[in-house]
Amino acid sequence: MNKIYKIGLLAILLATSCNDDYLEKYPLDEISDATFWKTASDVEMYANQFYATLFDARLAWFNVDNASDNQIPSSRNIYTWNEYNVPATDGGWGKSDWLQIRRCNYALDRIATMTITDPALKRAEGEIRFFKSFHYLEKLKKFGEVPWLNTSLTPESPELTAPRDSRETVTNNILADLDFAIANLPESSTADRLTKYAALALKTEVCLFEGTFRKYHQVGTGHEELLRLAASSAEQIINSNQFSVYKTGKVEEDFFDLFVQYELKGNSEGILVQRFITDKRMHNNVRQLGEPQTGYSKDFVESYLCEDGLPIALSPLYKGDANFADEFVNRDPRMRQSIYREDRPYRIFDNGTVNYKEMPEFLNANCPTSYFIIKGYSPFEKDRLPSTSIIDDFIYRYGKVLLDYAEAKAELGECTQDVLDGTINLLRDRVGMPHLTVAVGFTDPNWPNWEVPISPLLNEIRRERRIETSAEGDRWDDLVRWKAGKLLENPKTILGARDPANGNLRVIYPGFAARKWDNKLYLYPIPTQEITLNPNLTQNPGWQ
Repeated sequence: MNKIYKIGLLAILLATSCNDDYLEKYPLDEISDATFWKTASDVEMYANQFYATLFDARLAWFNVDNASDNQIPSSRNIYTWNEYNVPATDGGWGKSDWLQIRRCNYALDRIATMTITDPALKRAEGEIRFFKSFHYLEKLKKFGEVPWLNTSLTPESPELTAPRDSRETVTNNILADLDFAIANLPESSTADRLTKYAALALKTEVCLFEGTFRKYHQVGTGHEELLRLAASSAEQIINSNQFSVYKTGKVEEDFFDLFVQYELKGNSEGILVQRFITDKRMHNNVRQLGEPQTGYSKDFVESYLCEDGLPIALSPLYKGDANFADEFVNRDPRMRQSIYREDRPYRIFDNGTVNYKEMPEFLNANCPTSYFIIKGYSPFEKDRLPSTSIIDDFIYRYGKVLLDYAEAKAELGECTQDVLDGTINLLRDRVGMPHLTVAVGFTDPNWPNWEVPISPLLNEIRRERRIETSAEGDRWDDLVRWKAGKLLENPKTILGARDPANGNLRVIYPGFAARKWDNKLYLYPIPTQEITLNPNLTQNPGWQ
């Protein structure tokens, strides 16, 4: 129970390793509550372990969107193809899956017994409550109703056989913890630690997700209140004037460059970032993006507007897709900065040699659709070496907060032109795109066939979100909260670029023409063994 989890706690052992009495009393692989939990610094040191859980440097973050209509992996995703079996164990509910929440509760239990009056203690407690909220949001997204745990459990704890708590209970408790964090975290941190604005960004995300989920799935109550909280939380970030959309005036470069920076500290768009340093903390994402075994779908590529602000079905500027290169002509510049085309260097070797790909290229080991993801991809060979990249990553990005705010205001029927000019249109200014207006000004015959109809304005705000946040791992959550799983039935969500060998769109899964959506997929199932161990748990709909 008292094992050292991360290097932050190891510092205590190193500081006391020369004390023989200490060594006799406490083994090097353990730490005692009797000697810890004395100062705010102790709690802060304990909190260090959670920062790495915000971004797992071992994983390819872009793969999260493989479950959506944006991307197509080389092998079919068994979940979205409804071939996922209810697991006996684990499945997101195992011991390791609840570990971070337990660790947070373990700290909160001990903080409650501390008698010091140092104001820094509340700041450190705010960090713990933020991390607990972060990990509980992932549980809420995946399973819906889950048990809300206030303490670290023992084998005898009655909570082990408690039923699941309602979405309202879980959400309200998450928000209570975040409000504590917002009230006690600093406005800035020179040490790259959590701030008030990171907590506000998470609160915005929680409220927008849950507010729209309740609205479109017609579950629970209070969706409008949650949407207002999402808007007000985003407004606090916007009105702080501490952040702005990153741009240097290079409309053909800035969007790409934003995601391949070696140093995001001080970046105007970084509300919370993960920094990487040579030989200290590095990742493998660039190498994985070079051989991703996934690519953007035809459906996603066709969603980019033309540079006149009109969709491809209406714009005279659209050149068609008979030739791969033509698709990029006269389109939103973010398309050329998100998807590889053959005039962009693909690999730049240390000796100066530059390699370009001939497109289209259909390779399952690389990109089966030929629409290569280059968001976050550096062509420099030094960044492609295994697990040596030091390109920083956004955890909370100001651009996303602007999208959240615009959507929340539109859902509330309060999205004015001023709102658009302070959100969507700032993002469009970065790449030189025409402004979105409240009236929209067109009806796109290719707007998605949403199960729950929406206004033209919301259609365009959702399009903007899809384009701006592609390959950042958000699209699946968006489809879930909008009750839009049926969009996966569109055949173009599993088709690639036009193949010059036969003139047809590339078929990624021969023998499989389309997916069939099942509403049970909005929530993952509870493992069967967990229900056996705790008969008070109920299974999610459709998985019985």
